Amino acid sequence: EKELAEYVGVKSAAVLTSGTSAIHLAVKLLGITKGDYVLCSSLTFCASCNPIVYEGGIPVFIDAEPESFNMSPKALKKALEDLKVKGITPKAAIVVNLYGNSANIEAIKELCDSYNVKIIEDAAESLGATYKGKQTGTFGKYGIYSFNGNKIITTSGGGMLVSEDEEKIAKVRF
Repeated sequence: EKELAEYVGVKSAAVLTSGTSAIHLAVKLLGITKGDYVLCSSLTFCASCNPIVYEGGIPVFIDAEPESFNMSPKALKKALEDLKVKGITPKAAIVVNLYGNSANIEAIKELCDSYNVKIIEDAAESLGATYKGKQTGTFGKYGIYSFNGNKIITTSGGGMLVSEDEEKIAKVRF
């Protein structure tokens, strides 16, 4: 935990049984419950969106951009605008970094911040990748990594939840 936190440049990390469990706990920490809307990358493994449903939330899938296969800021903007017209503010966005590539996190973060939407960054496939000199998985309120057999660094299983919020990570450990 300490070594990974230092490597990616965050204050705290908690090891878990999987990347999915890291996403699930991030969803719980953000207080997502029945009827809450959560934006999620559409091109991803089901583990990125299943925890939304586990807690009764409503996933809203955001299309990918062809350059990176990651969440499209243009599609995200349209979804946020459409939801606002309906009086809906999503509680969070799960932004997935696929194939070792970072999403356009700067544009995504700017949009999410302007709508007060918290980011969970699913960096399961991008441990070691950077965006403008900063490690992926460190741009949102929570970041997650996976060590499953098909990931960048593997232990055959396991995951990690990271955050600057040491108190919340201590709660996860508890």
